[in-house]
Amino acid sequence: MLPETQNAEIHKVPVWPWRVGLVLKTPALIAEIGAALEEMSVECVFRILPSTPALEIAHTVQREKPELLLVELAEVSVRPSEWIAAIRSGEDIPLVVAAHPTADPDQMISALRSGASEFLSLPIRPGIFDALDRAATTLEARRTSEVERGTMAGILSAKGGCGATSIACHLAVALRATCAPKRVLVADLDHQAPEASRIFRAVSCNRLGDAFDSVRRLNSTCWPDFVTQVAPGVDLLGGFTGSAAPGAATPMPEPWRIENLFRFATRQYGWILADLGRHLNPVNWAFLQSIDELFIVTAPDVLALYQTRSIVQTLTSRGFDRSRVRLILNRNHSTTQDFWVESIEKMFELSIVSVLPNDHATLTGLSRDHFEFPGNSAFGRSLTKLANRMAKPGAADTPRRAS
Repeated sequence: MLPETQNAEIHKVPVWPWRVGLVLKTPALIAEIGAALEEMSVECVFRILPSTPALEIAHTVQREKPELLLVELAEVSVRPSEWIAAIRSGEDIPLVVAAHPTADPDQMISALRSGASEFLSLPIRPGIFDALDRAATTLEARRTSEVERGTMAGILSAKGGCGATSIACHLAVALRATCAPKRVLVADLDHQAPEASRIFRAVSCNRLGDAFDSVRRLNSTCWPDFVTQVAPGVDLLGGFTGSAAPGAATPMPEPWRIENLFRFATRQYGWILADLGRHLNPVNWAFLQSIDELFIVTAPDVLALYQTRSIVQTLTSRGFDRSRVRLILNRNHSTTQDFWVESIEKMFELSIVSVLPNDHATLTGLSRDHFEFPGNSAFGRSLTKLANRMAKPGAADTPRRAS
């Protein structure tokens, strides 16, 4: 049931992606609904009078395959519940949105009890836009339930300066090349220093908070409003910048919002790389529950290794599955020291899945105007190898050496 809205501003949703059938009689409903659908570029596949025999309408539905019907249930030829059952023929599609000239409580209750998802009455705007938003979310969820789920990997820096954000951004491009045509998302979840947009040389819309607030209404049509395309097949979900007043604590979304947003994202992307910032803290800990794999980026210095041990111990004490933890050794010396790498693995009882060279010259020499992946450099080649291993289940469990 749609609540009455006090906001006179029309909420326009561009290009609603589902097919609609109209089963309407009242001229005012036909005119207002038609205008709203035209504004949203909705494909209306047929218009039939509700007095038409249910069997004939059912045949039309089977032929045209609309995902949603807008129906005057008070005018159909049989009881509303029987009509909906006949039209759906045992399926749960199309969804039915009941329409009536007035907000009659009896008609509203009857429609919802009969199986309608929504109830609309004159004036149709702006309620129809919210109703179709919700319908799109339901249809999207049903469609994506059969889509293979993407993998969500967290990138956590042992301490500031380990290069985790740079790795996340460049690794996303390498993964896209590996998993194309599937897309890759970088989610900047670092509440202390969200830097992904700087690495990508992009102006991010920073709508992470808005995405959490709108999680019930997310669908593939509205999703581009929340992300920024930063490379072919790679999107950025901007960070917490602007979500809280200076010096204020980062507002944390409820766990169900986090779970639902990440579930939605894994149906849209082959890989999601979540930049979790540095060390463990209450903010990134809330995100860890949705992570499939956690990559801890460390460096060959005493403080970074000390912090890495602290992170691993904390994860273990809190019951985080160690089989989901991977180590990346960044900024290693130009000459790989096998003894040094093996000592770190023995210290943490974890394999290092990638050793990235200290390729400072390459990273500082990148363009300041646009993002580029240094594929021909030692750093780029190492990340390409890591992306290939990540895309092959089980391949990341063996120690790796820098190129």
